[in-house]
Amino acid sequence: MQMKYVYVGDTGELDQEAGETMLREYPEVVQAVFLHVVSSDQPSSFSPSGLPIPSPKLINGRPLVFFRTYVGAAAKATQLGLMEGDGLMRVVDEAEKALLARGVPKTSDKWIDLERDVEEAYKTLGMVLS
Repeated sequence: MQMKYVYVGDTGELDQEAGETMLREYPEVVQAVFLHVVSSDQPSSFSPSGLPIPSPKLINGRPLVFFRTYVGAAAKATQLGLMEGDGLMRVVDEAEKALLARGVPKTSDKWIDLERDVEEAYKTLGMVLS
């Protein structure tokens, strides 16, 4: 039995190039690449909807997905059949609890990103459950 992998990295260094190379060279073992969108810019420079996220793309029929929060990554993983809906809900719950426990202000860019991705998660659950 051949193993299948999901590569998770970020956009800060060379992870995107590494992930794209894996998808080109080893599509039979790499199911997907997920990249956390990071920025050294100040959150005040972002649009009101948060840091822009590049559109996903396919390389050799395998997805390259960008995300800002673990909820966003989990929603995409669920859409791709790599994760179940109950797992997605656990990620939503834990992400919200983590921000509340850290006392992150509701006006923070972290909440803006999370709320956008929670909305995507609920849409995804509607698709999965229908």
